[in-house]
Amino acid sequence: MKATKILTTAILTTIAGCSFYAPQTVLPDRIRTVKVEAFSNKTVLYGLEDKLYQEISDKLLADGRLIPTQKNPDAKITGVIEKYELIPLSYDANNVVEEYKLWIEANFKFIDLKTNTVLYEENDIPIDIRYYPPGSTRPGAVIETEQEAQDRAIKELASEIVYFLLRYK
Repeated sequence: MKATKILTTAILTTIAGCSFYAPQTVLPDRIRTVKVEAFSNKTVLYGLEDKLYQEISDKLLADGRLIPTQKNPDAKITGVIEKYELIPLSYDANNVVEEYKLWIEANFKFIDLKTNTVLYEENDIPIDIRYYPPGSTRPGAVIETEQEAQDRAIKELASEIVYFLLRYK
């Protein structure tokens, strides 16, 4: 009798624990396709919006839960690249920049096209990339151009946006 109670308690605890940790996606079941719109770009750097569009589309395709399409999508992603700053962080003895911080901020909305409601919105997503430019003499530094750091920042921003879309509750 005592063994049965212990076994029953153990089974119920295990079942309750499993249901507690079972992830649930934010996406409604009826949303399987999405139109990724080119983000507007309020920065002075032309082309960031095109790179972001491509990265988001690629990451969604790789994941497979939400398929990018232009024809009859269930939802759409719109957004704005709000900020791009390149900030010198350190200098060498000759006053040459040794390290930069590249800062990007963006907003996006995920809109259900059937109901025309915003399912999810995130503002001021910050991306902070540190890099060492060519000419940096910092020991052990991995040298990158601003373009390479931009590409890395855009990939990180796309990853954040896709994470927000597909994250678990």
